[in-house]
Amino acid sequence: MVLVAMSIFTVYNAINDPIFAFLMDRNMRFTRKWGRRFPWIVIGIIPWTFSVYLLYSTPDVDVSLNPWPIFFWLLLSLVVLDTFGTLVNINFNALRPDMFRTEEERRTFSKYYTPIDLFAVILGMLLPAFFIDLIPGDKKAGYKIMGVMIAIISLIFAILSLPGNREDKVMIDRYFSTKIDDKQMGFLKATKEALKLKSFIVNFVFGVFSGIQTSLVVINMLYTTNFVLQASSIAYLVILGTYLTGTFISIPFWIRYLKKINNNKKAYVVAGLSQSITLIPLTFFYGFNDLIIMAFIFGFASGGLNTYTYTIIQPSMVDDFVVKTRKNQKAILFGISAFLGRFVATIYQLIFAVVHDLTGFVAGYDTYSEMAAVVSNMNLVLIGIRLLQGVIPAAFLFVGIMIFWKFFPLTQDVVLKNKAELEKLGF
Repeated sequence: MVLVAMSIFTVYNAINDPIFAFLMDRNMRFTRKWGRRFPWIVIGIIPWTFSVYLLYSTPDVDVSLNPWPIFFWLLLSLVVLDTFGTLVNINFNALRPDMFRTEEERRTFSKYYTPIDLFAVILGMLLPAFFIDLIPGDKKAGYKIMGVMIAIISLIFAILSLPGNREDKVMIDRYFSTKIDDKQMGFLKATKEALKLKSFIVNFVFGVFSGIQTSLVVINMLYTTNFVLQASSIAYLVILGTYLTGTFISIPFWIRYLKKINNNKKAYVVAGLSQSITLIPLTFFYGFNDLIIMAFIFGFASGGLNTYTYTIIQPSMVDDFVVKTRKNQKAILFGISAFLGRFVATIYQLIFAVVHDLTGFVAGYDTYSEMAAVVSNMNLVLIGIRLLQGVIPAAFLFVGIMIFWKFFPLTQDVVLKNKAELEKLGF
């Protein structure tokens, strides 16, 4: 029944993003006064943040007698979470290219956005477990406390974000540009135009390879800690913290590098190659100390893609779409990207399954000693885990960045040409 509920939600999750994005690309009655994006963010923020509490506060029902209340609670709370999350996230993403127009603005934005984003990821990984364990022996109550605390924390930061998410008069005037026909494209037309856009498709394909790499590295580190290092979860947090420290420290370096070469595409390729190369040694470490060093170096190299993806490359791709279509419909790109992403979200799980199957890994055992008691060749199991930590994700990222280097059409000349064209269009 959980599988059925999740399957229904997955279908909804896939189709609601592009449809909502299309609808929110229109000018509404409130657009002239409040903006096109800001009102939807305001509408979505409070129910979105508190839907986390809803999801983890299931009613007390004896599922052996009647499981349907829990079934519908799971399904509907996921729908609420995703619906209002879509309202917020699609509009937030669509705001970035509008708010930060010049290359200099976007590079300055990267300097602030990237460390805040990474800090949020750290808090998101650490805080829930802390709140869940506040009441020993009562996990259900712990989850409810976690839900409400995360909701409150999220709401505080969401409210702090509102002044920065407010569109000014210049941005609002762009939505009503009269230099060209301002009639919006229909949903199918907008979708077709997005899928025809080479920069969008190449960026999405690279995102798939990069996402697989990230999922493999982060999730497999738990296997590496448990079975290769035979260490506690504290070691996992230390390794993760070292990686993130390297990323934090590297951000100014990658910003300066981009300003020096003044070439977005080249900087992105260099960052991707650096990250894939520094991944390889993670397969061949000997112990905890050298793994820490490798994690820091890998984190430093990872700072490049973290710094450039959402603030430099993605906005340039959005600009390209507006120039090609002569329509100021940005949100549809993020909706379609989310829709396509649903079909590749589980690829990394398939990779885990294949490698574990080939190397004799047996699921259900949490420690080295437990696993060693049931497998015939523990060394082969450890080789599989090591390959998933470095060589395999490095290969995926390398293929992805090579595709990006070969086919991504937005060279620096094209980026500047698009900006000149946007100015002519009033966008």
